[in-house]
Amino acid sequence: MAADWGALDWTCPTCAASRRKTCTTKDGHPRPTHLARRFTSTLLQFAVRRGRGQPPAERAQIARSLTTAQDSDTSAREDYLWHESTGELYLWDQVVAAAGLHAAAAVEGHLDGDELRDATQQAAHRITQARELLHEWHSERAEYPLDEELLAGVLRPAPSLLARARCRGDLQRLEADLARRTMHLDRPGGTWAAAWHSDGALTAHRDDGLCVRGWSATPDALGQALQSFEATSRHHPQITLTLHGERPEAPATDSDVPGIGRADVLRAFDAGRAALDATVAAITQLQWAWPEHEISDRVRAATTQLQTSAPQSPYFNLYNRQRKHYWAFSESAAWVRTDAIVHAIDEVWGDFDRSEASRGPSWIPRATRELLATKPEQLAAFLRHHLAEAPEISLGVINGPAGPLYNVSTGGAHRTHLFRILGLPWVIAKLYARIPPRRFDVASVIDTAKGMTEVERVGRGWHTLLERGLLHGRIGYEGAFAVLDLDHAPAPWLLGDAALASTYNTAYERMYPGALTELGIPVAALAGRKAWQQWLYG
Repeated sequence: MAADWGALDWTCPTCAASRRKTCTTKDGHPRPTHLARRFTSTLLQFAVRRGRGQPPAERAQIARSLTTAQDSDTSAREDYLWHESTGELYLWDQVVAAAGLHAAAAVEGHLDGDELRDATQQAAHRITQARELLHEWHSERAEYPLDEELLAGVLRPAPSLLARARCRGDLQRLEADLARRTMHLDRPGGTWAAAWHSDGALTAHRDDGLCVRGWSATPDALGQALQSFEATSRHHPQITLTLHGERPEAPATDSDVPGIGRADVLRAFDAGRAALDATVAAITQLQWAWPEHEISDRVRAATTQLQTSAPQSPYFNLYNRQRKHYWAFSESAAWVRTDAIVHAIDEVWGDFDRSEASRGPSWIPRATRELLATKPEQLAAFLRHHLAEAPEISLGVINGPAGPLYNVSTGGAHRTHLFRILGLPWVIAKLYARIPPRRFDVASVIDTAKGMTEVERVGRGWHTLLERGLLHGRIGYEGAFAVLDLDHAPAPWLLGDAALASTYNTAYERMYPGALTELGIPVAALAGRKAWQQWLYG
């Protein structure tokens, strides 16, 4: 049967067996795959996927002939016409896109073919949208709700009306979910002046000068987008909002909105005079304490001490692994405490896996010598050049009940390792935050290959956290898999498995002693992974 899987990608034109179903005889008994089905599979695979060098017109003829229902078997293929329409639209999407490229290349010597290419790409995009809508509408669990009021009295709604109702329903649920989240932010936060544009672009300024830029699907999500930059995960931003354009009827689609640039990082650098002075003072103290000939030994000892006392936590990626689209992201620039950075790409402090020798383990001692050789009166300019004028350190924000933790996300690993190893108190960075998605499922939180025991454990752990007030939301099930509709998680790493949660618990207690105990977690449960499992699952 393994040899038939290519053919089973396609509905049989002879017996109407649907995808992944074996062919049958007239009386319903299984039989070897019909020759017509094998032939159909071969031609479609060649015409649409592998035969990309073939003229689109020929590919289109093949696809059209093989996806057209004949009058003689309409009743037999009635189910096929609905179930397989998404597959056929996929074929046409590919053919139309290829046709545009082919036409643009054909007229290249005489005309500018961009207009032809763009027109076919727009058509292919509309076909793709129709395919996705049909797939979602007929799936067992649609991702988006529908605005039933919009469809009231419409017997046979057009796909475009369904899409509009879906978007309006999604916005309604999004606004309701956001309202529930706000209820759990019980402390007044900073005062913000914010602006939201119809394309989702947002800009906000806090009364202390902090600037945030980003995107949100609706102006109601702006508060959540700013929340990551509040003092704790329990503070509620106080926002004066200006709308540019009408309130949306559907969530804004993600677009390339202006973010935080180098000019913003430089302004934040210059504004954080106290943090800069403290960092310069720490470097000056090292200049007195570390003779030049002892720097390599001192760096080695400091690296060992840091790795022993504060090993890195795993990268926090729970939000990235969810299948739901996200609601908002935001960026800022600020001085942050270096000991709150708990992950820096290379997982062992001071050990870099780089192909260039100059970027390997020898980088830290060499950079330390350069830093400590700088005259004290030149240190501020040195730091400004290497931290703010150079490509910025980029940190992901994970806000918690007493303050944030950070992960290095896309750049700045070497400088972060250097500052952590030398014990320097502050570093300027570009900060990036995403608000938690509305739904978490176990399959996206852990590797389900670990087995059903671990799957059931995570679901049971969520129930425990809800009962003890450490999570807020509702739990449902899709088969054996728990699904959490999240309202608020003051310590979001608790959503993960025991390994992630216990590691971040340790890091958070090191940074903010007593914060998790105040939240409601007993001291004994913070002793390690086994202690956490015993408290959570026992």
